[in-house]
Amino acid sequence: MKQFIHIAAFAAAIVFSGCEPVDLTDHGRAPESIGPVTVNRERIGTGQPFTATCVIPADGHNISSVEYLWGIRPAAEQVAADVTRTSPVEPTVESYDFRAPSAAGSYVISCTARYIFGAPDAGGALSADVTGEARIEVVPCDVLRSFWGDSMQETELNYPGLTAQGEDALVGMVYDPLQSGQPNIVTGFQFTDGRLARILQTEGADVSRGSGFYMHYLLLHHHITTWDSLMLACDSAVIAWTDGTEETPDMENDNKDREKQARIDAGFAAGEVTIRSVFHSDSYTLTLNVLKAGEQVVYDRIYTPRRAQMYIRCGDPHRSPHRSHMAVLLEILLSEYVLFPESLELFRCRFERP
Repeated sequence: MKQFIHIAAFAAAIVFSGCEPVDLTDHGRAPESIGPVTVNRERIGTGQPFTATCVIPADGHNISSVEYLWGIRPAAEQVAADVTRTSPVEPTVESYDFRAPSAAGSYVISCTARYIFGAPDAGGALSADVTGEARIEVVPCDVLRSFWGDSMQETELNYPGLTAQGEDALVGMVYDPLQSGQPNIVTGFQFTDGRLARILQTEGADVSRGSGFYMHYLLLHHHITTWDSLMLACDSAVIAWTDGTEETPDMENDNKDREKQARIDAGFAAGEVTIRSVFHSDSYTLTLNVLKAGEQVVYDRIYTPRRAQMYIRCGDPHRSPHRSHMAVLLEILLSEYVLFPESLELFRCRFERP
């Protein structure tokens, strides 16, 4: 009965609209299948953007319009078989931009075409859904949304909006994996022989705040070592004073020790203390440096491949054997002063081997 009402309403709408009547015996017909569905990346990492396409054949009949619905789901059930066809009419191609899930695993990409008929099909339906599918594998990235060795083009795809400078650096605002809400912070990508070799991120707090500098370090340290998405091991953490004394952060008690926090905060404001912590995962080393730079206390993160850790020291840039790479990135930040005024001191630190 419901289907009959739909057909009657369809016919009545034609009569009362003043349009020429439609031959209801000229049944609409959807293609038997659509596809294949393909993606534009051979390797898809967690969180990476990618584009899926689906071939839409032109062998339906009396189709008024087509709507498309894309989806991604865990591959818990069987995927439709790949489609091959020949047709005298050139097919069209639909596409959709996805971001890969944050969890690695097997997923199904689906494209559903909903065909709206100009007249009911042989069964009386006014529309039909046809779905094409493909299985993809999402693998863990090495660092952020990258793999070590990525090209500059791949990196620009992973982080839209980066600015290229020269042949070995990209810079822009990229999400911070160490903080809740993942705010965007200034980020530099270094390339060696065209391949990603190092990532640098920084944020800063104005010295005029007067407090909270050490607590923010403790929070970052806690996130790095305890968050499920990170869970890095801490290799070392040193609070170094300019008079040569050193101490170790007490992660169990320092968040409650107001006196120690105030003492270290005053040291940051005066430029008398720095903190250097080194962490590692299976694929990368993360060095977190906290120091006064200009009128800010900056929190610099340096990501390097697991077995290619570099060491950092602030000082005269002319003493660094790696000045050429860092000078390029400094020039980028200087050229992007309007966009990133808080970040000009980041690359005044030069990388040196001990």
